[in-house]
Amino acid sequence: MKKILFCSLCLFILGSCGTAEPEKKPWEKDSEGDDDTASVSVGEPLPAWSEGYLDIHYISTNRGECAFYIMPDGTTMVADAGDFVSDNTELPQRPDNKSLTYEILGKYIKHFLPASAGGKIDYAFLTHFHIDHMGEIDPSHPVHPQGGYQLCGFSGLFEEIPFRKIIDRGYPSYDEDPSILPPTKESKSTANFIKFVKYVTANKGVIAERFTVGTDKQIVLTGADKDKYSNFRIFNHVGNGDCYQLDDGKNGLISQNQPASENGNCCGFHVQYGKFDFIAAGDLVSTPQNLQALYVRDCVGKLEAFKSNHHMNTNSWGSTMQSTNFSPRVVIVPSFHTKHADPGIMTYLSQQSWIKDIYLTKNWDSMMEAHKDLYFGCAGYDGHVVIRVSPGGESFRVYMLDNTDYQYRVKSVSRAYYCN
Repeated sequence: MKKILFCSLCLFILGSCGTAEPEKKPWEKDSEGDDDTASVSVGEPLPAWSEGYLDIHYISTNRGECAFYIMPDGTTMVADAGDFVSDNTELPQRPDNKSLTYEILGKYIKHFLPASAGGKIDYAFLTHFHIDHMGEIDPSHPVHPQGGYQLCGFSGLFEEIPFRKIIDRGYPSYDEDPSILPPTKESKSTANFIKFVKYVTANKGVIAERFTVGTDKQIVLTGADKDKYSNFRIFNHVGNGDCYQLDDGKNGLISQNQPASENGNCCGFHVQYGKFDFIAAGDLVSTPQNLQALYVRDCVGKLEAFKSNHHMNTNSWGSTMQSTNFSPRVVIVPSFHTKHADPGIMTYLSQQSWIKDIYLTKNWDSMMEAHKDLYFGCAGYDGHVVIRVSPGGESFRVYMLDNTDYQYRVKSVSRAYYCN
């Protein structure tokens, strides 16, 4: 009897000596209870967006990055439309190989597109000129009969759902920036995108604009009830090497930089809805990434959610991000390569005391096996990732959706995250 009591005491002591509870930030008042987000059941299709909510969808096709936004008044935006060609059997296109990637993106967006959108997307935003964000030309892709460009990525998606406005980092004088059309194979796909933009602006009534850093007047609400949501804005904080900063007098300015890579030129924005703050900036790396961390420290203070730079590749979490206590509560990783998410970055994040949940659109069996301690600890993986923010921006949840068919069934529902 004494032996049993002694063993039980040892087990209790061992259990008490596990990993210390991670430190919570003041805003992290998480709850398993009810909040204002829509009622959702696992195994059932995700309910449609409702007015007042902010939805951010990261669509999982294994062919690049694509995010679809539905803003509180029903304004819509697609950010990037990745569409690259792959014969890698370890990377099957989701949900099938029967459709072209842009057709899959079109089906997803049509499924969730609000009726008030009138069958169109308000904004099509390209973060930078890489095929996993804009589309890759390939002999298998059809050619537009009048425009003469191939349908892929954005140009293909436009045939599925037209855009009202296109925003990229080069319009209208793409030729003036030699970094946009370098002598590489990928530049042929960039030239195809530019040809598409020029055609639809000349013939389809589409407006195109160059991305402007330091403003919240470029991507704005357009719905009939937009005036009800004065606490919502999208602020362009980084692009073409510039990043919005504050000087010693707390005056806004643009920090100048000349990135050496296309990724360094990525454009990104800060979405703010009440107390909810979210940052997304494509594949941002190098100095602009460091400046972004300073922007968050000085202008935001904290982040409820963050779309990882560069698919959480090796260069996705720079030294300044680490030194400035860059600590978002939720991290989204649009992943479609064995380098996504990098085990070194995952190890770094696992060692930090701040509480975080990581969601990946794809995970790899080989990585799961080699780094079980890292990847099995993710909050969700292998599917569409949806952030749904409650009216007013007080709280949000994250949903993983099945990407193996077109039903968009819920795989998991997060706790309610409460915003500061």
